[in-house]
Amino acid sequence: MQYLKHAPGTVLDTKVIVHPLPGYIGIPIFPVRESNFIGSFGSNDLKDGGGDPEIGLLWAYNILNEGKEIILVDPADIPDDIIAIIAACLGAVLVLTEKPPNGNELFWVFEKLEKYLGRKVEAIIPPEAGGVNTPVPMAVAGVLGIPVIDADGMGRAFPELQMTSFYINGVSPCPTAAANEKGYVTISDAKHALTAERIIRNAAMAYGGISWIAGYPMTGRQVKDTAILNTVSLIWEIGKNVYKCREQHTDPIKKITEITNGYECFKGKIVDINREFGGEKNKGFTLGQITLEGISEYNGQNAKIDFQNEWLNLIVDGEIKCITPDIITLLDPETGEPIRTDIVKYGYRGSVVVMPAHERMRTSKGIETFGPRYFGYDMDYIPVENLISK
Repeated sequence: MQYLKHAPGTVLDTKVIVHPLPGYIGIPIFPVRESNFIGSFGSNDLKDGGGDPEIGLLWAYNILNEGKEIILVDPADIPDDIIAIIAACLGAVLVLTEKPPNGNELFWVFEKLEKYLGRKVEAIIPPEAGGVNTPVPMAVAGVLGIPVIDADGMGRAFPELQMTSFYINGVSPCPTAAANEKGYVTISDAKHALTAERIIRNAAMAYGGISWIAGYPMTGRQVKDTAILNTVSLIWEIGKNVYKCREQHTDPIKKITEITNGYECFKGKIVDINREFGGEKNKGFTLGQITLEGISEYNGQNAKIDFQNEWLNLIVDGEIKCITPDIITLLDPETGEPIRTDIVKYGYRGSVVVMPAHERMRTSKGIETFGPRYFGYDMDYIPVENLISK
């Protein structure tokens, strides 16, 4: 997959230019309210689940309406000794849709986490590329007046706290703080990452199925060494191109595969959904399986996609075509809009596009942490490019 980096002076949009800032080289992401760019976070196609981005988009719009700026900085240009953390929501994606935040939760966890760490946080990094956990960190950064780093911890979305490039490359998720809308805050500072995930997951369940978290404190050097770099720029590029395809009535699926080095491997109509929502039995996850009946050139074929908050496993006519950690996206074939696991419905038509995960996610530790066997599949990981070529 290609990751983009823009030099100072590059025109990214008619009203958005990369320019140097004191101490950083940054991009003012949303300096003009008329810009369509903010909407591209709702139309990016690394989104294999990850919750409704509209909540984060509305929050970011509100920050702009207050006259604040949201600044994106290239990870190559951040000082090695700064402290950066993630900001995110954690829990069942459907609950998020029904139980939006009151707007203070992430500020409460930031305050508690800074006090616990004994030092100020100087930058925010999104934990995921896509879904709600990309625009939400940006809105928070805009309020706090600190930059957002052009990177994330997955190059996609994953359901559990420890499922990041940060963790598999040596950064602990702890301490992580979680809050609900009433101001209750839980801090997990466990020795083992999976224990931290269980503590924070149980807190989310106690909070009603969703929580708002800040954690993974890391230095600028650790960001450079462990993150999936320049993914926000990639999302920007995808979103802008999807909008252009809509305006010009061209094929967005073809453009998406070109930008991401992905593959369109199925197109069909959803004929069955088995979905369970984030209760105690499911440990707060939205999980299940959809079945698609092939249309167009895939007529007569069938596909099944499993999910746990995010799409995990694609089978076409009994053959595996993509498996975690590689990326599965279900897209509206006309608009390129992702169809998330929490909104997918019977009768929807979608194109299935698969993409290779970043190399930092394909290490032996990565496959152990979020590969097929972790999710209960009795199979070894095979890269998607090898599965597609069969």
